[in-house]
Amino acid sequence: NGGVAHVHQRDPERPELGRWCDNQRARVGTLRPDRKARLRKIGFVFDPLEAAWEQSFEELRMVAAGNGGVAHVSQSDPERPALGRWCHWQRALETLGKLRPDRKAPLLKIGFVFDRQEVALDRRREERRLVAKALSR
Repeated sequence: NGGVAHVHQRDPERPELGRWCDNQRARVGTLRPDRKARLRKIGFVFDPLEAAWEQSFEELRMVAAGNGGVAHVSQSDPERPALGRWCHWQRALETLGKLRPDRKAPLLKIGFVFDRQEVALDRRREERRLVAKALSR
């Protein structure tokens, strides 16, 4: 969406609008309710970082749905390099004990694997299962 909802502070094409949007985000706690409601109605993004997290999560959820319920994208995945880096960052935050519980819970729900060794084991198990299935025909 190229609308006001996603205009960034440093938007080179619309710098004035970008500054205005950033000002609205900074004032979210003091904005009049009617103005806040109008901004929400057009899809205004008050927290771009949260919106970016949600977008990556949704992309990962779609990957998991098409991958037998396993939500794993490698950091070196040529088809999804940004999502792979995002997944890596979620694992790093978990390792450091800094992944927020409200983010960890939905990741676990879609089958996100925090332990990369577990991912490798899952792949080998799936390969063996497919080989056994092929041999039993």
